[in-house]
Amino acid sequence: MKKKSLLVPYNSEGEIFIQDRTGHKLPPWGFFGGSIEEGESPLEAILRETKEELDIKLAESDIEFLALDVTNFDDILVERYFYLFRTEIKEFKVLEGAGGEWLSFEEADKRLLPQDKLMEVKGFIDNLIT
Repeated sequence: MKKKSLLVPYNSEGEIFIQDRTGHKLPPWGFFGGSIEEGESPLEAILRETKEELDIKLAESDIEFLALDVTNFDDILVERYFYLFRTEIKEFKVLEGAGGEWLSFEEADKRLLPQDKLMEVKGFIDNLIT
């Protein structure tokens, strides 16, 4: 089983910021974050990945644990630790891929794969913020 830490930037307009991976790696759209390295906690991984992918040095107090989810990508189970980053940053300095885009959940769901389970992630966010 693979383990990943993923960041969900979320703004006051109810949009999330997702990564355009065109020309970088498949799938073409996804969450920011990546693999948890040996000896690293999910929290340590997301703080590292955020610096590597968005050039932002976050602290633990900047994010909230959202959920642990297991999904299947190409017959490989992936344990995904989601972290919510509430922000009003309009533009990020995306260091990997072709950039990113702020989208409503409905718009993002059209770009992400079904395995990303975006509407379940939306449910996790709705439960956390209400």
